[in-house]
Amino acid sequence: MPIIDKDVPKAISIPSATLRKFTGSRVDPYTRYVAYRLFRDLNISVQGQRNINNALSNLPVHVSIAPFEKLSFGWGLSNVIRDQAVHEGSYEHLAMMIALGESFHEPYGARVLMAMANAAAGPDDMTPHFSQWQAALHGCNGIFATSDFGLLVEDYLQIDPYPIVYPIAEGKSIDNVFQPSMIAQALQALMRVTKGEEKHVTLIGSGILSWFAAIAEWLCDLRIIVYQKDGKELRVTHPDQEPQLTLVFVPEAGIKASFEAWKPTGPAVEELSLIDRTYSATLHTSRFGGRVAWQSLLPRVFGKSFHHLDHDQSKAFGTMIGSAARMFEGLAHGKGHEEHGQLVSVQNQNNTASYGTGLIETITNWMPELRRFQGRMERTLKLSHEDASASYVENLTKIRKACHCGICTSKDEVEKDKEGLPPDHGYCLAVLVETVISLGLTLARMAVSANLFPTRHGIYSFYQSQVARRMEARGLHWTMHFKLVYGNVWNAPDVVRLQNSVQIFAGSRPEKNLPENLVALSHEGCCAYFMDLEKRMKSTSDCPQVRLIRVVSGGINVGEKVFDRACMGPVEDADLDDPWEDITYEHLPEPLSFK
Repeated sequence: MPIIDKDVPKAISIPSATLRKFTGSRVDPYTRYVAYRLFRDLNISVQGQRNINNALSNLPVHVSIAPFEKLSFGWGLSNVIRDQAVHEGSYEHLAMMIALGESFHEPYGARVLMAMANAAAGPDDMTPHFSQWQAALHGCNGIFATSDFGLLVEDYLQIDPYPIVYPIAEGKSIDNVFQPSMIAQALQALMRVTKGEEKHVTLIGSGILSWFAAIAEWLCDLRIIVYQKDGKELRVTHPDQEPQLTLVFVPEAGIKASFEAWKPTGPAVEELSLIDRTYSATLHTSRFGGRVAWQSLLPRVFGKSFHHLDHDQSKAFGTMIGSAARMFEGLAHGKGHEEHGQLVSVQNQNNTASYGTGLIETITNWMPELRRFQGRMERTLKLSHEDASASYVENLTKIRKACHCGICTSKDEVEKDKEGLPPDHGYCLAVLVETVISLGLTLARMAVSANLFPTRHGIYSFYQSQVARRMEARGLHWTMHFKLVYGNVWNAPDVVRLQNSVQIFAGSRPEKNLPENLVALSHEGCCAYFMDLEKRMKSTSDCPQVRLIRVVSGGINVGEKVFDRACMGPVEDADLDDPWEDITYEHLPEPLSFK
C-alpha cells in the first residue's frame, strides 16, 4: 500500500506562522506528513494520549531577560512543538519519533524511519532524504525526557535474564546487531495489532524488546506478557485477560516478529534471588536503553560489580572516596603534592561542592545509595593532604587486587589474553570507584531540570571514558595517574564541562563545533548552558570562576529558530561556507554566535 494514496488531498493548507516554526526547527513539513502516514495505524490509547499530553504540558523552558523571547533554553514558547496546528489529527507519528530519539542514537532512529518509509513506498512515492528524517527526529527529541517513558524502558530491561555483552567487544555498531529494517518490521507487526488486523503478536529477541514493551504499555495500553526462553513468566500486565503482545527474551541479540503461537524451548533457568534481581548480572553495552533514577543508578547500571563494591569492598570504597575529597580540598586551596602543580586549582575554591565535605555531600545527594558510607568518607577528611594521598593509594591497591582484571592490573602482571578486558562480573571495580568520584565532580556545579534522569548509556559511556584514561595511566606514578584519571572533570575547561553534562543525560558525547568560547550546547534532545546567560552580565569577568550549568531537555531558542551551539563572542577559524549567526543582546557583554 503506497504512502500517498487516493485518500490524501491534493492540497494541504499550513498557516504561515506554523510554516515559520517548521523552518525555525529545520523540520521539513512533507517529512512530518510522511511520518504521519506511516504511523496512522498505531492507535494510541486514551491513557497513552494522557501520557503524551502530560509530557507536552510540562516541557521546560528557561527564558532570559532578552525581550520578545529572543533567548531561551529548553522548549521555547515559539517552538513548533507548541503549535496547535501541528497536533491536529493525531499524535501517533510525533510520539513514535520522540520515542525513537529517547532510546536510540538519532542517526539510528532516522535509519529506522527511513527503513519504514522505503518498505511502505509505492512506485510513485517520494521518500524523504536521510538528513530530513534525522532533522525531523531531532526537532522533537527530548520531549519524553522528563516523562516516565525512559524509566519504563529501563524497568523492562531489568527483567531480561540473559547476560549478554554486545557489541563493544567486537567493535560493532548497534546497526550490525539490530538492523534498522528489523526494528521497522517489528513496529509494522505491532501496528497490525493496534489497528485490529491481528489479535496478537509475539516478539522474540534480546534486551531491545524493552523498548517495544514500553511503546505497547505507555502509548497503546496493550495487554502484555513477558517470558524468558524456557517459558518462565517474567511479567504480565493484565493477568485475567488474553495478551495482545507476547515478549520472549532470548540470549541471542536480535528481534523477530510472529503471529503464530509461541512455545517455550531450551532448559529452565533458575529463579533469581533478591540479590540477583537488585544487582543484575545482565550486561547491556549497546547504544540503547532507558533512563535510570538517581536512587537506583549504580546497582541498575553496574549490577553485580557494584554489589562487590558496596558489600565486599565497602570499607576501601568509602575510604577511597573520602581520601579523594580530602585531596581535592588541598588542591582547591593551593596545597598538595609538589608534582600535582597542574591540578592545583584555586579558582575552584568558590565551588565548595567539588571538594571536601561538599564533594561527599554532592555524591551522596545525587546517588543516595551511597549515604550509608558517608560517615566513613567524612572520617578521612580529618587526615592531612599527605596522609589522604597515602590512604587513596592504599585503598585503590586493595580494590585493584580484589578486581584483578585486565583494566586495572599493571602492564607487567596482566596476562596477554586478558589485556584490557573487564572481570567476569562485568565492570572494573577500580574504574567504578573513579567513575563515582568523577560523576561527583561533574555534578558539583550543575542544576538539572525536574524529573530529568541520566540515560543508561550516558552513565555507561562515562564509565568507558574513565576506562580509557585508566588504561593510559597504567604504569605511571600515582600523581600522574591522578592527573590523567580526574583531569577531565577537575579543573576542566568550560567546553569539556558542557560536553560531560550532555553526555550523562543524552547518552552520547558531542564532538563537532566545540569552540573554546562555547557557552551553550544542545545534543540529541538535551541542552546544557551556563545559567548566567539568563541575567544581565556587564563583562565576562562578572562570571564566577566555576560557572553554574543548567541541564534541560530541548535546545537553544532565538524566537522560532532553534540552535545546537552558542558561543560568547566571535568564533575563531569559523568555516566561511558554514557560518555562525551573530546576535547582539543588551544584557550580555558580547554578541552570541549561534549554529
